[in-house]
Amino acid sequence: MTTDVAVRDLRVGYDTPGGLLHAVRGVDLEIGAGERVGLVGESGCGKSSVVSAILGLLPGNAVVSGRIHVGGTAIDATDRPALAELRGSRIAAIPQGAMAGLHPAHRAGDQVAEVLRLHTGASSEAAVARADELLDGVGLEARARRAFPHELSGGMRQRVAFAASLAASPELIIADEPTVGLDAVTADRFLRLLLRRQHDDGFGLLLVSHDLRSVAAACDRLIVTYAGEAVESGTTVGLLDAPLHPYSAGLIAAAPSLHGRGWSAIPGSAPDLVDAPVGCGFAARCPHRHDDCDTAPVAVEIDGRRVRCHLHDRSEAADSPADIETVFPTITRRRPPDTGGDGGSDDGGSDGADGRRTVVAIRGVTKTYRSRRWFRSVETAALRDVDLDLRAGEIVGLVGPSGSGKSTLARALFGLVEPDAGSIRIDGDELVGARRSSLRRIRHRLALVHQDPFASLHPGMRIRSIVEEPLVIAGAPSTGRLPRVRRALELAGLDPTDDLLSRHPDQLSGGQRQRVALARAIVVEPTVLVLDEPMSMLDASIRAGIAGALLDARDELESAIVLITHDLAEAAGTCDRIVVLDRGRIVETGATDQLIADPRHEATAALVALAGAPATDTSEDADV
Repeated sequence: MTTDVAVRDLRVGYDTPGGLLHAVRGVDLEIGAGERVGLVGESGCGKSSVVSAILGLLPGNAVVSGRIHVGGTAIDATDRPALAELRGSRIAAIPQGAMAGLHPAHRAGDQVAEVLRLHTGASSEAAVARADELLDGVGLEARARRAFPHELSGGMRQRVAFAASLAASPELIIADEPTVGLDAVTADRFLRLLLRRQHDDGFGLLLVSHDLRSVAAACDRLIVTYAGEAVESGTTVGLLDAPLHPYSAGLIAAAPSLHGRGWSAIPGSAPDLVDAPVGCGFAARCPHRHDDCDTAPVAVEIDGRRVRCHLHDRSEAADSPADIETVFPTITRRRPPDTGGDGGSDDGGSDGADGRRTVVAIRGVTKTYRSRRWFRSVETAALRDVDLDLRAGEIVGLVGPSGSGKSTLARALFGLVEPDAGSIRIDGDELVGARRSSLRRIRHRLALVHQDPFASLHPGMRIRSIVEEPLVIAGAPSTGRLPRVRRALELAGLDPTDDLLSRHPDQLSGGQRQRVALARAIVVEPTVLVLDEPMSMLDASIRAGIAGALLDARDELESAIVLITHDLAEAAGTCDRIVVLDRGRIVETGATDQLIADPRHEATAALVALAGAPATDTSEDADV
């Protein structure tokens, strides 16, 4: 293999008030010409620091060592001017979240043309012409090229960023979480485009993600990182079929299944790298831990694979991948208690087919937004004649691509959006058109868990106060609040110790924050609980734990629960019934197993196909 880019013994630390944070601890990687390599690991494992070091974009408090080889030329990782000269010309990047990588005040075409002028020396006229060619090559029409970033969809913005990365014909493109924030259909289309251009142009690709499932579908080789180290690397097929490191096995088991196979969570969280582990970084979370793990394992080669684990020379190494997976806590979707039904279907009656009480009845709800786009008036039908029943003790998955109406329906359910027509009745009370006092009374029966666990919790409040606040607002007696707070935290999967109650949100991991958000929502035992993409910003290794907490809350509280997600596999692993929206309409609804086994609508069939086997075909592309 001809190596275009290689990293040798890369070490990155950050000076912090608490000491040196060892973000990257001796990582090696190489990417050959035309090769696709995946860099995988959860938050805090060092992926972004590796990318920043290669691009010469580390912050001023970074302490870095190691060498970066580009086309056979070795560059000291501390030589930022040399790395800056490579950036954009020989190595380019597609940033995480294209809105952050694009200038909000410049038009899409102008931003691509600017990259061409900077890195190729093209004249303004030539840069504009070439920018049009590049944007056309990534599927953007002329009208979109004249638009500002906020006028484009997420998929369109990501294509602009991709076109800019292609401007100087680089030898390597680094795609850092390129599909984060995109729905499944849009993400698949963008990934197809990226792989097709990589196949046609022959550049090396480093695909960085916390989602092993999506990376594995695209890459030839995988590098799994944990606690700043590369703990396993090898061919994608070999690593998926027989992972040698328990962390790799845990990430594989953490992928939800469409067909009822349980999905797993890795207990605990990544270690604090200010006080870096002396021995194996994964030992505290590893089900195979033994005395040898108190010393740092040395990376060894096994049948063309590289692994950093003491298990490689012990009898446990002979365990099959299935044996390794089962030692992690596994969540399996289960039916609600005391029901013999199959989840039923919407029948418009007061009770569902399984005898459960209908607590929300939505009839004929329609909502149209009016705005201006590209200097003309635009009407968008967000919801069109929607009928839906929600029953007590049932989890309903609301699934569909961006723009399908999921969030608008949730906002209408909370009275935050006034429908143009239709009725929403909650326990018999009409929400649409309700007066402020009635609306306030109805909202006390509703609870919401937001997508972002970092932004949804007040940073200045302690955990007890955060969870207790809904009880205070509802006027609950002060003497009974603390036991209810502790019980809610238990249902959410947290140990309600005095230490936890006294902490602030920034002292918790992302998964713990989302569990606190869930506890705050269920502490008032709501009639209806809505969760808006509650797992989309969490590491794959901990999502199953949140799903398990949701199932426990369902069984305990008998609330009607709505899970909004663009990930059909995630819904299949949790929900009793799935509702598919497309362009503002409910196009299909049914019991989870039945809907997945026999989808009747083309939108449902497309989601099932994407969730069952992420596409890697590079022969064609579709517009976002």
